[in-house]
Amino acid sequence: MALDRRCRLLALKVAIALGTVAGAGALDARTAAMADWRQLAPWCAALGGRDGGNDCGYYTFEQCMATARGLGGYCSPNPRAAYDPYRQPRRNRKPQS
Repeated sequence: MALDRRCRLLALKVAIALGTVAGAGALDARTAAMADWRQLAPWCAALGGRDGGNDCGYYTFEQCMATARGLGGYCSPNPRAAYDPYRQPRRNRKPQS
């Protein structure tokens, strides 16, 4: 009888652990999707150094340079944003007469 109770408690603990891992995986997938969306900003900062990466999350050149200057890097246009096939073309306003 005590063995049956221990097995049930163990099964419950395993189920809770698996549920926790699945929930964390779902949250992580959402975060990755948001990070991918953020990378379509028009400016990338090269963060300098041997192992420095690129952060393509800047919407203005000034934002980008504020980060890059402090880290010894530079800014460049985001090639992924520039050549995004799903980007809508800009509409030019007609001058009013």
